Amino acid sequence: MLTTATGGTTLRDEAFRQIKERIVKGEWGGGAFLSERRLSELLRMSKTPIRSALDRLEMMGLVRLTPNQGFVVQEISLKKIMDIYELRLSLETFAVTRLTGKMDRAFFERIDANLSRQSEAAEREDIVGYVELDRQFHEEIIAGLANEEYADAMSRIQDKFLMAVRTTFYKNKSRLWGSLEEHRQIRDALAGDDSERSERLIRNHIEFVKQIML
Repeated sequence: MLTTATGGTTLRDEAFRQIKERIVKGEWGGGAFLSERRLSELLRMSKTPIRSALDRLEMMGLVRLTPNQGFVVQEISLKKIMDIYELRLSLETFAVTRLTGKMDRAFFERIDANLSRQSEAAEREDIVGYVELDRQFHEEIIAGLANEEYADAMSRIQDKFLMAVRTTFYKNKSRLWGSLEEHRQIRDALAGDDSERSERLIRNHIEFVKQIML
């Protein structure tokens, strides 16, 4: 029977959050077997919320159920990564074109605070922390549209996208600084009035990572 965890969160939701976080951060790579018994011991909860969380993660495409092993972490194919990049490119180029020159001070305060934390993470070479801040930066841009459908679409692809992005930073940690500088340029372009520049910067930013993955 599900009970309520701290903060009013159900154990099912807490199990989902913790398992997803470990997958996205790369603690469990593609093909890793996820034992319900082991997860139950690790998260200190019964198998019922664990199974519910795994079913939900399967629907998201982060894990898959195999006949003999049970649940394993989904390996993301190159085609899937490219499909995700194309969708993200469409979402973000549209967003920055619509938002350039139209955002309020509160928006830029959130963006600037995020960029400050990105700089700190880059200084520490904290790839896991930087990737999460990267996620927040791009989600903040999409949220500026105030369109739930766009926000939902972005949310659905972000976890898989970040699993790919993390790989590029592990290949080349200096890319942290390059990514940060591109984020700063995108921020400044959004504060200006040249929507074509904003579109070009976000396109180049996303395409750069795509080329590394190829």
